[in-house]
Amino acid sequence: MTGDLILTGGHVLTGHRTPSDATALAIRHGRIACVGSDSDVLSWKTSDSQLIDLRGRSIAPAFNDAHCHIMSVGFMAREVDARTPPNRTVQDIVNRVAERVKSTDKGLWITARGYDQARLEDQRHPTRDDLDPVSPDHPVILIRACGHIGVANSKALEAAGIDANTPDPEGGTIDRDTSGRPTGVLREEANKLVRRTIPDPTVEEIREALRLSGQEYYSQGVTSAAEAGIRTADEMAAYSSLHQEGSLPLRSYIMMMIDERLELLKELGIRTGFGDDMLRIGPAKIFLDGSIGGRTARMSQPYEDEDDNLGLWMQDPQLMKQKLIDAHLAGFQCCAHAIGDAAIDLLLSAFEEALEQSPRADHRHRIEHSSILRPDLLDRIQAINAIPIPGTTFLHSFQKAYVANLGMDRIRYAYAMREFLNRGIVAAASTDAPVVSTSAMIGIKTMMTRLSEEGDELYAEEQITLEEAIHAYTWAGAYASFEESIKGTLDPGKVGDVVVLETDLRGVEPAEMGTVNVDLTAMNGEIVYQRA
Repeated sequence: MTGDLILTGGHVLTGHRTPSDATALAIRHGRIACVGSDSDVLSWKTSDSQLIDLRGRSIAPAFNDAHCHIMSVGFMAREVDARTPPNRTVQDIVNRVAERVKSTDKGLWITARGYDQARLEDQRHPTRDDLDPVSPDHPVILIRACGHIGVANSKALEAAGIDANTPDPEGGTIDRDTSGRPTGVLREEANKLVRRTIPDPTVEEIREALRLSGQEYYSQGVTSAAEAGIRTADEMAAYSSLHQEGSLPLRSYIMMMIDERLELLKELGIRTGFGDDMLRIGPAKIFLDGSIGGRTARMSQPYEDEDDNLGLWMQDPQLMKQKLIDAHLAGFQCCAHAIGDAAIDLLLSAFEEALEQSPRADHRHRIEHSSILRPDLLDRIQAINAIPIPGTTFLHSFQKAYVANLGMDRIRYAYAMREFLNRGIVAAASTDAPVVSTSAMIGIKTMMTRLSEEGDELYAEEQITLEEAIHAYTWAGAYASFEESIKGTLDPGKVGDVVVLETDLRGVEPAEMGTVNVDLTAMNGEIVYQRA
């Protein structure tokens, strides 16, 4: 569907880094037709046009979440909410699991998601001993906010065959008490041992999750997003069938988890860029390391108070490097989950070797998260024109854990948006939802202020302006998917995807940006969300 919209009497944030004095915008046949004064735009009015008086509100390109888990956002709507808030203690989470048990048939799985031990009053991970009393007949998995750690009750551990004699898998650890008994806390690959025993969702269940997530993203002004990992044929079928029907909610740029699948993708002729402006094949992706909050991100120096803990590699480093080089040689844009500085170092080495073997002028290889940087890593990113994909909301939600786990010095360049801009590095803003909120405005607030949810400021010199933050959430995401010619700024000819905020953002204090509501979201000139 495409539509005609005339929006006047407001303030236009064009998605460019420089301020604009435009007050109005016209969308014709689903495309941007005119941006300028009210009189300029009204000249595009036809009998088919829908007129909206902005009443001084700001309008911007619809947001582009450059790294998130679209399917998981939809599935989370049906899972037990283990986030903080609303939960403040381990017992609060256990009580929510207990409520779900009452409405779930015996033997069926219960999944909870979103806890962060650093934000709980208990300052610890839940354990099987917390979960077992309320779930003796149900396997339960409680997934940490980062997705890299899970807590399994005894039924879930039994289903996965994990006991005191089970060795740690490669790329993962099983937490144990002093007697060697598993506590239920499972890190990285150990977490996956349990999650693999949960029945896979059907294609229709995935389709429904995508529909649900689309409505959530519309309410945040988001119409484009990068799905951070397609692993199965059913996931691909859900995306492609919705697209074929014309009902795919979001413009989706999908990362292909290569692992053992690269040869199959090569044989099928699948490459980055295949598709259209609604569904497009993105980069080849692997996971290099874990998370800061889980102390599994791979670091060059040990975590605070753990001299023997550098974090984890997901696989043998040389094997992972070769997979990325092979993907580059196959013609893919390449990316990897890389949070710790050692993981980013390895990823850059893979990119450098790949480009030496097969130079490519416009590769746009990506560093997903790109969290813990050093000046020498920034130099290398700049030299090869790699694209960091910072989780711009992480400092809002997880700053306390970052400081506790790494200390202040090592997080000097965490999500350093000003440094990126000063160096001419394109960095595309993202949430990694459902790890954190889907709200783009919280990410914009964090980029502008460097404030945590508790109000702590981290390296204020990395603050950026409103226009620069909007640019990072619109144009930069489009650039990271080779789509800057069709979206990301409000220029004539680009897709008519826009977001209307509830007020003129120029009058909002940066620290209050995260509270600003989305009033309206349009896609191809058709209104897909309107706040009551």
